[in-house]
Amino acid sequence: MKDNVYKVNNELIFRETEFGYVAGGRLQENKNNNNLSCYLLKDDNSVEDTLKLFFELESLSIKDDPYYYEDDQAMNIFKETIQFNNERYVVELPFRKNWKELSDNFSVAKQRFQNLWRRLQRDKILHSQYLETIQDYLNQGIIEKVKNTEANIHKPVYYLPHQAIKREGRVTTSTRIVFDAASYQTNELSLNECLWPGPN
Repeated sequence: MKDNVYKVNNELIFRETEFGYVAGGRLQENKNNNNLSCYLLKDDNSVEDTLKLFFELESLSIKDDPYYYEDDQAMNIFKETIQFNNERYVVELPFRKNWKELSDNFSVAKQRFQNLWRRLQRDKILHSQYLETIQDYLNQGIIEKVKNTEANIHKPVYYLPHQAIKREGRVTTSTRIVFDAASYQTNELSLNECLWPGPN
């Protein structure tokens, strides 16, 4: 056995052996747990680098999936679905999960809209700018009005909550609308969680 011992704190040490480093020390007391664990670290990197990698990746169960590279997946969907319709390019959303996993978030979107509406009622200038922008989005076909929220649709529906962002000191449009695809119903997925992020 070698004499290289690295003391991490009062309860954890690493001792170099012929097989690599062995962790030793006291675990939190749990009288109902009789499990013993042994870990072997073999690497040409320093102990500090190895420990950092261990705690950042392994303990969080984060591992690269060699079969899925996010940028490639999003770009493949982009290339396969891009179309030029009515003076604009249209692509399908790059779903990473089955789109059936997306849940209806109407109640969340409705609550967010009610909060927005109260804000717009207090600020008439913002209200006017917001309506103008929404009407422009409708005219361009960027958004569409939901005519019947009770319709029997056989696919998931996801409502994008939106809010006004005021940009003070702007010569051009001082208000823009931001849509929130990270919004989610409790214990359900958001739209963002169902999509490949793709390249920047």
